Amino acid sequence: MDVKAQRSVDKNNLLFQDIIDGLESQDKRIQERIYVHYWGYLMGVAARYVKDRGVAKEIVNDSFIKAFKSMYDFKHNYVIEDFQKTFKAWLATITVRTALDKIRKDKSPLSFVESYDNLQIEHVAVDDRLHVEDIMKLLFQLPDLHRTVFNLYEIEGFSHDEISKLLEIPTSSSRTYLTRAKQKLRELYTNTIQLTDGNSR
Repeated sequence: MDVKAQRSVDKNNLLFQDIIDGLESQDKRIQERIYVHYWGYLMGVAARYVKDRGVAKEIVNDSFIKAFKSMYDFKHNYVIEDFQKTFKAWLATITVRTALDKIRKDKSPLSFVESYDNLQIEHVAVDDRLHVEDIMKLLFQLPDLHRTVFNLYEIEGFSHDEISKLLEIPTSSSRTYLTRAKQKLRELYTNTIQLTDGNSR
């Protein structure tokens, strides 16, 4: 590891040690450092669920408010490497739940489809020509519920049982939505690559 990388690691370790100490002493001054450090990451989480950046900011700010109320009771083993992972995941979970609450509040409940017949899902390798912005655009071409299930299962790591409880849908419907989302993403991806190839000629 070079000197610059080592300094970055040391700086991060110092930050997380300060956060751990701040939580232990219930020091409210640590809130600002947590907000600055995690704001961009949580914006990325919120942006997977809502397209409007202003709404995403609202979700993130609401998530921080919730986190600040309960984070002093956050349980961890005082190992910095473990804390980085668990605290980040904890904040992400709060943000996901806040985003889902916002979606429910702003929209009428979405009905679920009982089944999709003869769905064939094939693996598609991600092409280097597609950037993160392109992939996000593809995700937002999915129906809201399909995109939400895809995000929860494939990105956030929730199980179908957990998704069922979060979205108040049958577990079987969660699996169906995921399958449908993958199929639609494959179609959109293939069309996008073909369009990219055509424009480059």
